[in-house]
Amino acid sequence: MTSPPAVSVIIPALNAELYIADTLTCLRHQGLSADELEVIVVDDGSTDSTAEIVESRRPEFPGMQMIRKPKPGGLPAARNSGMSASTGRHITFIDSDDWFADGHLRVMLDAIETLGVDFVRTDVIRATGKTRKLMTAPVSLRARALNTKDFIVDGFAATMVDFPNAFAGLYRRELWESGILAFDESLLSAEDREWNWRVFLEAETFAVVDSPGPVYRRNVPTSITAVYDERQLCFIDSCQASIEQTLDREEFRDFTIKAGHNLMALADIHLQRKSEMTREIQHELIDRTARAAAKLPEDDWTAILASMKPERRRRLAPIIRRTLRHRKQLVAGSDGRTS
Repeated sequence: MTSPPAVSVIIPALNAELYIADTLTCLRHQGLSADELEVIVVDDGSTDSTAEIVESRRPEFPGMQMIRKPKPGGLPAARNSGMSASTGRHITFIDSDDWFADGHLRVMLDAIETLGVDFVRTDVIRATGKTRKLMTAPVSLRARALNTKDFIVDGFAATMVDFPNAFAGLYRRELWESGILAFDESLLSAEDREWNWRVFLEAETFAVVDSPGPVYRRNVPTSITAVYDERQLCFIDSCQASIEQTLDREEFRDFTIKAGHNLMALADIHLQRKSEMTREIQHELIDRTARAAAKLPEDDWTAILASMKPERRRRLAPIIRRTLRHRKQLVAGSDGRTS
């Protein structure tokens, strides 16, 4: 009986003809043999030459799978389709416009097998044109087995739930089989954030290791962040899902304040792009964020407000006012006076 490959690499691709060849090329230089590597490309309804480019590279990757979808279904659905088709002992992701530095996957595979953890993560290299910037995972303890729950909250400082880069990790197949790795297909953006929170809440152990690195290509035409439209507001749904998950289970209750803080911090970042929004989208951002924040426990909401610097509180003033209004309505509703 043939042994399963060590690593399945899931590559969602939508009109990726400019970059997909480079992404595939990088996989030839990961220090993995052909038997160790499974490549799965999910062509998410491309109308350019993506499929033809991928097919032309098939001789380099024995057993490569290409899943072709008739129309775009979104990044989360594409990743889920790839994982469903995968057979590897471990799973990782790479977008069709990014790449792995030479030897990256070998380092990640050796680390997860040596340390015996549920998943491993690493730093990210951000590439903007010819400029490179290292984005460091907020964990100083490297190459050690760690408890996921110990790295969710650190006051209001950045933690691993603020580092939601799915492609900067390698994950044991059991996390997919248990449902933890599945992406929320309703999210058209910010899908990594809710997913990352869920992975840290539901998995048990992880490690952060130094590797040659995954490289994230910024400012490309295929990025949905290039134009601000209603898809960008999915960060609210993503954060609200994390808030609700922490409230649903008593053992996660201490993490609610972090989930609420993330919501407000991201809203602040988005409001700084308000010149790119229509008035309707700006109003929707304010109201939807406020409705989500209104569900936070009173002590958490008070602490989040107290943590804000004056300039952030000023930028978030419309959301804070709207949140207070919704909170009063919720209290009144619970008393049976109004809905």
